[in-house]
Amino acid sequence: MHQHSVRRLVLCCTLLIASLTGVRTSAQPVQAGIARDAKRGRPLECLHVVLLDSADKAIAHTVTDSAGRFFLEAPGAGAYRVQFRVHQWEPLTGPLDTLGDAEFRQRIYPLTFANIVGFDSTADADTLTEAERRRRNALAYEQRRASDAESGWSSRKPIPEQSGVQYPTERRRTRTSGRVLAWFIVDSTGSTRPSSWEVVSASDEEFAFAMKRASRTWKWEPARNAGRPVCELTLDYTTFDMTRGFGRIMFYTR
Repeated sequence: MHQHSVRRLVLCCTLLIASLTGVRTSAQPVQAGIARDAKRGRPLECLHVVLLDSADKAIAHTVTDSAGRFFLEAPGAGAYRVQFRVHQWEPLTGPLDTLGDAEFRQRIYPLTFANIVGFDSTADADTLTEAERRRRNALAYEQRRASDAESGWSSRKPIPEQSGVQYPTERRRTRTSGRVLAWFIVDSTGSTRPSSWEVVSASDEEFAFAMKRASRTWKWEPARNAGRPVCELTLDYTTFDMTRGFGRIMFYTR
């Protein structure tokens, strides 16, 4: 084998190993890892990940790649943690790590987003305790949004009058109510990525089909990180309601 070919092979192998292990040359400490859906074991692509300092202030943002991987550089040695956010859902936070100069810390994070900010679909009654929990969660959500804006992040925003969801005719006739919970990705152009649509749970296939069909036409203002448009993973909870005698469609996580 020629010497030039050997050098080229060594270089390719080095680049491959670096891409798999996260090897880097920066002297800054790094929090890294892989985000996965705890129930399905699949990587969560385009998930918003935040680096928090010891005072829980957001100092850096990123989104995961197709394998669920992320890398966040800290400004210097200190105590940090990562937080995973899906718009309108209570965030999930990792443990506090003390990082030294140039230290590289990584973990696998199995994640389950369970609570919508300001809403509990499992609550039997609107008790005072539940109302107070919702109030505190809504306040914390607004504080996170303000902190994100200061550190250069804004989540995707739906363009008004773009839902296009129709109440299924047969379900309206039988006065059937229902719900759909689904994942999808809003890409960096503001389009819903059709291949990313995945139903987590649905009370009826007709409701799930109505949501999936409409999602192909949805347009958004994409998420932005430091002014640059990026993709963002969305967990959408929508209900179809006939309890008042007419079909109402309510979007809780837009």
